[in-house]
Amino acid sequence: MPLQTFGLIVAFLFGINIGSFLNVAIWRLPRGGSIVEPQWSYCPRCEHRLGALDLFPVFSFLLLGRKCRYCKGRISWRYPAIELLTGLLFVAVTYKFGPTVDSIFYCLFVAALVCVFFIDLEHFVIPDGLNVLTVLIGIAHNLTAIYLHEPNQWVNVAGAHVPASIVGALGYAAVIYSIGLGYIVFMGIAGRGKNPITAGWAYIKENVGDWAWIAVYYAGSIVPPLRKFVEQPEPLEGTTADEIKEDEDGGAMGGGDGKLAAGIGANIFVALALQSLVWAVFLGAFFGVALIIKQRRSLDGRTAIPFGPWMVAGALIALFMGNDILHWYVANFLTFPTTPLPSGNLGGTAP
Repeated sequence: MPLQTFGLIVAFLFGINIGSFLNVAIWRLPRGGSIVEPQWSYCPRCEHRLGALDLFPVFSFLLLGRKCRYCKGRISWRYPAIELLTGLLFVAVTYKFGPTVDSIFYCLFVAALVCVFFIDLEHFVIPDGLNVLTVLIGIAHNLTAIYLHEPNQWVNVAGAHVPASIVGALGYAAVIYSIGLGYIVFMGIAGRGKNPITAGWAYIKENVGDWAWIAVYYAGSIVPPLRKFVEQPEPLEGTTADEIKEDEDGGAMGGGDGKLAAGIGANIFVALALQSLVWAVFLGAFFGVALIIKQRRSLDGRTAIPFGPWMVAGALIALFMGNDILHWYVANFLTFPTTPLPSGNLGGTAP
C-alpha cells in the first residue's frame, strides 16, 4: 500500500473518532453541559450509559439499526453524518498539506469549525470557549511555523513584525464588527432603529466589554484569582429565532460572529479570511433567497438565519482552494502580459 494512501486511511479513521467526540460537544455545550463531565457517553433519551460497542463511529449506528440498544429510541442520522464529515475533512486536510505539522493544526481547526457549524445552525449561538479555542489553535500554529522558519508567518505593521495570526484575528474580527456597527448607524439614520450615536456607542461598549470579560475569564484558567473579577457565565441554552431577530434589529452582526471571525482569521490569516467572507455572504444570500422562494415569503417576513454556518463554509473553501483562487484572480485580472505572476502563497497560510 502506498504511504500516501495509508496516511489518508489513518486520517479518516482518526477523523471519524474525533467526529464521535464532536457529537458529544455539539450536544452538551449549547445545553450548558460539560464535555468532560460525565466522562462517559449516554443516550440523550434514556440517559443510559453507552458501552464500547455502542460508540464505534458510524458502524455502531448501522449495526444497531438506528436504534438505542437500551430504550430502542431512534438515533438521528446527524451523528454518523458528523463523524463521516469530520473523517472526510481530515482526509482533505492530509491530502492537501501532506504529513506535516500544518495538517495537525488544520485538522484541529476544521474540527472546531464542525462544532460551530452544527451548534449555531440548531441553537443560534456559538459558545465563547469554542471561539477562544479556535483562536488559540491559530496562534499556536503560527508560533510553531515561526519556530520551524516557515515563510509568510509575519506581517509588517507600521514597521513592526507582528505574527500573522494576531493580525488575521484582529483584522477579520474588525471587519465583522464594522459591518455590524455600520448597519446600526444606517438603520438609525433611516429612522428604523434607535438614535444612531446612542445605538452605535452601546454596540461598541457591549462588544468591547464582552472581549474584556473573555480575556479575564479565560486567563483565570491559568491565574485562578482573576476569576473573582468576573461573573460566572450563564449556562447556554441556545437562542430562539425571535431573539435572533431582536438582536438583528438592535445590533446586526457581532457577538458570536465577531469572535468566530477572530478564530478564522487566526488560522488562515487576513487575505484568505476576507476571501472567506465573500463566500460566506454569497452562500448566505443564496440560501436566504432560496428559503424565501420555498416558503413564498416576502423580505419583510424574515426568517432568522444564523451567519456562523456560512462563515464556516466560507472558511473551509478558503482553506482548501483560497490560494488557488487568488493565484487565478491575479493571473487573469491583476497582471499584464509582461508582468510575471508572483510565486508562493498569496494567502499567508503555511504552504
